[in-house]
Amino acid sequence: MISVLYVGGQPGKFPKVMDPEIKIDQVQNGMIALSAIQTQGFDIVVIENQLPLMKPTRLIKEFQKLKLDVPVICIVRDDNRRLQILDDVGIGIFGWYEPDNSSEEYYTDLIQSAKRYYDFLKEVPKISKRYFKSNGYHTIVGTSQEMIKIYNMLVQIKNKDVTTILYGESGTGKNLIANTIHQTGLRRDRPMVAVNCPAIPSELLESELFGHEKGSFTGAVDRKDGKFLAANAGTIFLDEIGDMSPSLQAKILRVLESGEIERVGGAQTIKVSVRIISATNQKLEQRIEDGLFRQDLYHRINVFPITVPSLRNRKSDIPLTAMAILNNLSKKHKTQVKYISPEGIDLLMSYDWDGNVRELEHILERIVLINDVPILSKEEIKEHLDIESKIENTVVESKVENNNSDPRPYDHNQKKTQLKDENVIDFSVIKTLKELEFEAIKASLYRNNWNMTNTSKELGISRMTLYRKLDQHDLKKNG
Repeated sequence: MISVLYVGGQPGKFPKVMDPEIKIDQVQNGMIALSAIQTQGFDIVVIENQLPLMKPTRLIKEFQKLKLDVPVICIVRDDNRRLQILDDVGIGIFGWYEPDNSSEEYYTDLIQSAKRYYDFLKEVPKISKRYFKSNGYHTIVGTSQEMIKIYNMLVQIKNKDVTTILYGESGTGKNLIANTIHQTGLRRDRPMVAVNCPAIPSELLESELFGHEKGSFTGAVDRKDGKFLAANAGTIFLDEIGDMSPSLQAKILRVLESGEIERVGGAQTIKVSVRIISATNQKLEQRIEDGLFRQDLYHRINVFPITVPSLRNRKSDIPLTAMAILNNLSKKHKTQVKYISPEGIDLLMSYDWDGNVRELEHILERIVLINDVPILSKEEIKEHLDIESKIENTVVESKVENNNSDPRPYDHNQKKTQLKDENVIDFSVIKTLKELEFEAIKASLYRNNWNMTNTSKELGISRMTLYRKLDQHDLKKNG
């Protein structure tokens, strides 16, 4: 059972939930709410658009003062409240909901997600809790199941000086996680130095990392200390280590094994104490097979691997991530953008985001610079998303898949029929509800060529619910 304290609104009138396990108690103002939350056990607080005696933002701050581990969700019904939500996210709300523009299923999902995230926080050791926020860890934003897995791993190594490697696609935020590992770890009071390996010409990278002696090569007019010495007693982040040359890999291996470096052109051995965090968007096992990466180095850096999920595999984090980006952009460019309409959020969540969070950041920055308005609409966002190309690519992929298995000309209706027959639910044996749900979602996805909008409509659920179900069942397009 999930117990919800609903603050404000007309007695007995509040948004409906789709889960009978959610129990709602309603109070009329913030003063009563502050008393109730301290005397009764509530899992979640929902605050109405307007309150008597105390404004919603003030009530949120009062909850923060009490230091209660209870997530807050805000109801939004008008533009005045919409323009306050960005600030409320900064204060510490879990999420927000527009009853007039979003489905009841979305509201139910929001409550369930809040309960799941805060149940996880209850299991976090007290010494690590200070780094957690209402919607993320340190400077990382996200409360999806995929991010909870990441946070759990970060907590495990917070007080351990362990070599770590981050795997994941470009733009997923590996550098942010590397910085978080350093800032919450044993060396947080010491320097952190980041090196983007592919950005430095291979012939100069050794000097950049280890330094050089005067006259060791053309242009070396003075002795120079490298990044490892700059990071001594701290952390060095080797981004895209998979692109490093084999000869340089051997020298990185030496640092890991003996803690020793030598400047280019020098004979002096220098002892360093550096924690190495590396990252790559490549499959290092394949690089090893191709003779491009040392197996002994792989085992040394792969002590504690963390795989950072792509944005399309945690789309429920997009609303909070987009608002966090807007907050940074408003400070950077001094813009008046404060909110994204529910239709705009839906559009962002239906997009594939091949470039992950980095692509979302760049597109939102472009939109904000061109449309400096308080509330971004679906139309203003749509102008900057390459939606037609995405749809076209999806169709082409489907044709290619069909042609690989059948040399006959592609027939879209035939493809649908074949997929339907292959994924039809078999009632001849007893199956669990989870198994039936998995088969129903899978069949609908294939019938609709993985179009999330059409699939969610066919299943009668919101897109956010669909994305959550994909995570729960580990359903992936190429899986």
